[in-house]
Amino acid sequence: MALLNDICGAKKKFIRPTLIIGLTANVEELDNYKAEFLRSVTVVLDGSLYSSDWKYSIMGSIKSLLDSQLKVIQKETDKLLITVHGIRTYGKWQQELKENLNKYSRDFNSVDFKYGFFDIFSFSLPYLRNRKAISIARRIASVLDSSADKDIYIVAHSYGTYILSKALELCGSEVKICSVILCGSPLKHSHDIEHIIQRSEITINECGTRDGILVLARCFLLGLGDAGRVGFTREHTSSFMNRWHKGGHSHYFDDKGTPNFYQRFWLPLMATGEKPISHDDREPYLTEDVVDIGIKFLTVLKPILYGFGFYFLVKFFVGLVVG
Repeated sequence: MALLNDICGAKKKFIRPTLIIGLTANVEELDNYKAEFLRSVTVVLDGSLYSSDWKYSIMGSIKSLLDSQLKVIQKETDKLLITVHGIRTYGKWQQELKENLNKYSRDFNSVDFKYGFFDIFSFSLPYLRNRKAISIARRIASVLDSSADKDIYIVAHSYGTYILSKALELCGSEVKICSVILCGSPLKHSHDIEHIIQRSEITINECGTRDGILVLARCFLLGLGDAGRVGFTREHTSSFMNRWHKGGHSHYFDDKGTPNFYQRFWLPLMATGEKPISHDDREPYLTEDVVDIGIKFLTVLKPILYGFGFYFLVKFFVGLVVG
């Protein structure tokens, strides 16, 4: 009894085990101490030498404990957060988002996909852009395939949305995703994202109405657009929505306000499964028609400008070789 008091005493230095089994072969004394044992011991057993029933009881108690602990471990690792950052950044927001999510839920493991500083020149050239994207997309697809039994949540920003689109084309058909959040996407507004929506219970495209970076991408970079500004051109359903916010290319990660952007719009969805709410900060302005026509004109002109640029570049190098 002294040992039991040392183990279970609140003021003692010993850590109380999760499971304590009391075992005695002295059947006559069992009734004298049974009540006291039951206050501190999980199970009290008759350990008679003439019966082996107590062995099976111990095995059953230990198995029950291990099963319950396994459920806890599974619960803690059943959710996976995947994040993918954009160009010209090291993705500091990924760590901050993970830390904020952990304040609300301890159930998540996370994988932050990083690929170093990707410069604007390489991003501007379709060949280099696609080569980099496919390389990272294969890594993402591999993680998705190996995590098909988990509840998966994905947040991708800027070029990360371009990479994610390719990754979801590469992974196996058994991969299902709880939610996909795209923000600041340079994909074209007409880009087919059906393969993303079909894999995800809910896909949200967050748009910054003042995202000048995406205006430049749409006007001057071949193969890119401004879906992260104007939204994807498709119907809103229970599995897809565009949301428009006043802000620029990276305002989703600003710490301004309490709660900040992702605390308000993303964490409830990931931590508690709360249904996302629609949001639209768009307002008409005086020169909207002129700006819209100008952007569309430059978008049409873009391939021609690239063609002329390539022609003069080739002509220049030929001149150097011949001359």
